[in-house]
Amino acid sequence: MNKIHPFQLLIKPCSYDCNLRCTYCFYLRVGDTVYSNIKRPRMSDKVLESMISQLMSYRFPESIFGWQGGEPTLFGLSQFKKVVSLQQKYGESGQVVGNALQTNGILINEQWAQFLSKYQFLVGLSLDGPKDIHDKYRRSINGKSVWNKVMNAAHLLQRYNVQFNILCVISKANINRVKDVYKFFINNSFYHMQFIPALEADENGELAPFCVTSSQYGNFLCSLFDIWKKNPNLASIRTFDAILSHYLGYPKGSCTFEKKCAEYLLIEHNGDVYPCDFFVQEKHKVGNLMNTELYKLKEKRDNTFGKIKTQLPDECLNCKWVSLCYGGCIKDRVFPGNPHPARTYFCEGYKQFFGHAANWFQTQAERIKRQQIKS
Repeated sequence: MNKIHPFQLLIKPCSYDCNLRCTYCFYLRVGDTVYSNIKRPRMSDKVLESMISQLMSYRFPESIFGWQGGEPTLFGLSQFKKVVSLQQKYGESGQVVGNALQTNGILINEQWAQFLSKYQFLVGLSLDGPKDIHDKYRRSINGKSVWNKVMNAAHLLQRYNVQFNILCVISKANINRVKDVYKFFINNSFYHMQFIPALEADENGELAPFCVTSSQYGNFLCSLFDIWKKNPNLASIRTFDAILSHYLGYPKGSCTFEKKCAEYLLIEHNGDVYPCDFFVQEKHKVGNLMNTELYKLKEKRDNTFGKIKTQLPDECLNCKWVSLCYGGCIKDRVFPGNPHPARTYFCEGYKQFFGHAANWFQTQAERIKRQQIKS
């Protein structure tokens, strides 16, 4: 076996199963299409052990496991304790392992917080802003508010020194309330943020009612940047970090803006493997880890789906901002309502933001480089 290029796993231990019914959730449809005959999907111990043992055996500089859903905490704290035990069983002394957990926070209690702290999980907590904003599209199965539970989870994570990012979906609920949202996060000492624009199609293939347009998203980014840059050291915003990293000569750390898709495989509850969680469809299925080794599935993914992002039209290749976005995320290109399918639906919004902020980021990068030379 030749030397394997490192990759990560994005794991759905409970598939689409979730204790919320967020209006804009794109993964719930997996339960209506790919796994419609499975009502309570859970990853078996056999699949779990095979997956972990395979990745650990490659002895990457870092073995990264990302746990998502649906809602991954439905897998149970006891199962996540088993995850850590298996990582320890199949790892060598000194081998670096990283775990990330993306959660809605509803089940996070003291026991969960203690566990996440002890094993240094990086948590992504979904929170769209103040209560009236969060309640607009993120509610329980019975339509009840869960905002207080999410805030309680955040405070528990803070109390137990768990590193976490806020994952904020940009929708019609908060697109015109940039200042309110940012101030709310800062006032609650939430200093690490990711802002994700909602983009889903309705039954006619048009922009769903909760989604934002490209120009709205561009305005949001510009307004957020203008507020943030007054004290840029106060908070880390992933999109802004990505742009600064680019001008510093580092990887952006955001697959949306990279030249090719992120180096990972999507693992479903039964071991099925897909190229990305936005493309969990039978036609994009790469295989199953119980039948084929992970590294071979990664090679297959790279030779098929992995080439799509690099295929850009001339209008992108000739764009002054191509090195910042490389055509954006594939799923934003294939969105049915995209008027220009060869490039991201958010193209004009990104152009607006890059034109507004790029010079500032470039100047900051040059200043940082000078400081590094002096030191």
